Order: sequence, then C-alpha cells, then structure tokens
Amino acid sequence: MKRGRPYPPDKERRVRIKTELAMRDMSISDLARALGIKRPLVSYVINGICRSKKTEARIAAFFGKDAGELFPARTNAEIEAMRKARKGAA
Repeated sequence: MKRGRPYPPDKERRVRIKTELAMRDMSISDLARALGIKRPLVSYVINGICRSKKTEARIAAFFGKDAGELFPARTNAEIEAMRKARKGAA
C-alpha cells in the first residue's frame, strides 16, 4: 500500500510566507538558519505538507505575525479539494 503525504501542498500558505521572505530579502534557508530549524522541515511546514504548531508559531513570531494569519486551519473539505486539484494537475 502506497502511503501519501499527510497533507497536500498549500499554495496560499507558501505565497504568504514567500511574500514575508521577499520583503526581508530572505530565502527559506535564511529563515531556517535564523530559527535554528532544519531547512527541509521549514519548507514542509511553509508548503503545508506537514503541520507543526510549534514550527508554525516560531515562523509567525519571527515575522511578528499571528500563526493563524500565516497558517490558517484548513477544513477537511478544503484539504480534499487541494488533493483533487493536485491530482488533476498531475
């Protein structure tokens, strides 16, 4: 049995974070170094592929934002719609 990712990529989350990074002329690697977190984890959280409330809170605090603003909770219906959209794009 093939095991999929727990969450589909979330483009809106990525755009919000990439905008914050661009305003500071930073990369995901720069953010990871500033937070002392491995870059793959930061990337997975930014892209919505994995959820980590602790990492989301640290990223949001770095930008002086509320975690809910940068990483809004998704309903099961929204997650399923993202999965279907991804399958349709493949």
